[in-house]
Parts: sequence; structure tokens; C-alpha cells
Amino acid sequence: MRRFLALTLIAVMALGVIGFAQPGSSPDEPIYMLLVPSTEGATVEEVGQAIAEAIYDLTGLYIVSSLQADYTAMIEAFAASEGDTFGLPTTDQYIRIYERTGGNVSPRLGSVRYGYAWYYASLYARRDSGIKTLEDLNGKVWIYNDTGSTSGYVFPNMIFERMGIEFASVVTSGGHTNSMVALVEGQGDFCTGYGSAPGAPEGWSGDRWEFGDDPEMWLWDRWNDALFRPEFRGTCFDLRRAVRKTYDFDTVLTDIGVIYNIGPIPNDCLAFGPGFDVETADLIVSAIKQHIATDEGAALWGDENFYEWTAVADIDDSFYDGYREILGLPIPER
Repeated sequence: MRRFLALTLIAVMALGVIGFAQPGSSPDEPIYMLLVPSTEGATVEEVGQAIAEAIYDLTGLYIVSSLQADYTAMIEAFAASEGDTFGLPTTDQYIRIYERTGGNVSPRLGSVRYGYAWYYASLYARRDSGIKTLEDLNGKVWIYNDTGSTSGYVFPNMIFERMGIEFASVVTSGGHTNSMVALVEGQGDFCTGYGSAPGAPEGWSGDRWEFGDDPEMWLWDRWNDALFRPEFRGTCFDLRRAVRKTYDFDTVLTDIGVIYNIGPIPNDCLAFGPGFDVETADLIVSAIKQHIATDEGAALWGDENFYEWTAVADIDDSFYDGYREILGLPIPER
């Protein structure tokens, strides 16, 4: 009788394990890593899959990389998840996810790009377009990627509405890289997208670039209206860099300039959705820190047509309080 009861208990426990398998424990019960199509979709999918495989190698967790259809789909997928989802939302997406879930979302890692934990929205236009100020944008054709993009739409549109700027038309490109391609190809007068600090020339020993400095410092010689010579030139890390394998990069930098910066904006993040197991999240966070520190991981995370993360930093929800203040949103009680 005792043996019968023991076997019955084991069977019940086994059924319980099968019925409530931990997410990530098998290919049939995976963890979903949500990706936003903010840059070049095919590259995001390819790199996302490679990162998912690397996390599996480091943790044994089965990860499915899932590129979302658009920015809104990312928010909805996060909000509808039940303990099996993490992802890499943009800054504005994270805020919307927080609102949709009543705060039931956990940001753990903030992206760092070339030493900076923040970025900004940049306005790009052809240098010969006559566009020099925000007022010059009236009546022009605006290229942006998606209405859910922090730097591509949310921040620029906020400024445009405040200034009463109106456009002849808009071109929705579907991705940051696509926006720059559309501008180079003459499909609009200017585009908006992410901006990044320029890198100093090799051997530079002065102060590092800070927000408010010339956005093309070390790149564009404003006295001579030309690129600095290669031996004196710094490195471009902004949206123009995303098309350097498609077009001659010096020509892009010569033809397309940065008109205006809006920000700074705290960088995008790695966040875990509602009900995600904390210990499992710890494993994933540790694995990503380990992976991005390797040559292989640095190449994947740092791809300019993926998300161009060069490092990560530990964060929590308070990291985005400054962004909430800019948008006029309340600071959560903690």
C-alpha cells in the first residue's frame, strides 16, 4: 500500500512538472525574446537568433528570438505575456509597457553605446538643402521610421507640435536605416532618427564630447565647410553610419549633415515582462553580460543594423524618471 501511494505521488508530481514546465526548460516551453524592428529587419532577425543561441549555450535556456511587426506590436506582446517573455524595448516603448502592465515589468540592463548611456533624436538633412533651423522645416517632406520610435518620431513630433511646424507630407520608412537610405535617395527633405556622440580622433587627450557640443565635432570642419582630413577626423557613430556599407561613407558625411539634436534620452534596455521568474532573469542577465564582453558577442550586439550596444549597465525603473518628466508623466511611487 505504501509503495502504491509513493508511486502515485511520484506520478502526480511528474504530471505537475509536465503541466507547469518552467519557461525555457524545453523547445516546447521556450522563453521569448522580443525584438523591435527599429533598424534593418533582416539583420535584426539574424543577429537576434545568434544571440538567442549564445544565451542557450551559456544557460541551457531555450530562447525564441521574435522580431515584432512594429512598435505597437512589441508593446502589446509584452503586456500580454505571462512569465515567458523578455525583450529589448526602446525608451518610449518601455514607458508604454510600464503603463500597460501597471508597472509589472522589470528593466535590468541599460544599453551603453561607445561609453554613453544616453542618446538623442537627430534631424538630418542634405547640406545643400537650405535647411539650417527648425523653422526651415515648414512645408518640407519629413521621413521617419515609426510613430512608436522615441528618436524617430516621439521627441521630434513633440517639438514640431510645440512650434506649429507643418509638413507637405511624410514618408514612413519602417526602420532607422531605411530613413537614412530614403534621405540619401531623395525621397524627402529631412529625416529623424537616433543620434550618437561622435568619437574623438585617435590620440585625443582633451575633454570628451558632451550633449550640447557640436554634433559633428571632429567630423565636419565648419570653417572650411568640408570633412576634416582623415588624420584629424573622429568617428561618426550616428544614423549615417548605418548606411556605410551601402554607400560611399565619405560621400554620405559630405552630403548629409546633422541639423539639430533633441535630448538627451536614456538608452533602450533589456526588460522582463509580467511574472517573469527572478532567478531565471538573473541567469539571462549574467549570460548577456558575459556574451557582450566577448569578441563574438561584441560584434553581434554592436552591429549598427542591430542595436549597436557596445556595453551594458545595471539599471532599474528609476533610470527612466527623467524621460517621464520630459513627457509630463508622473514619477511612480516606489
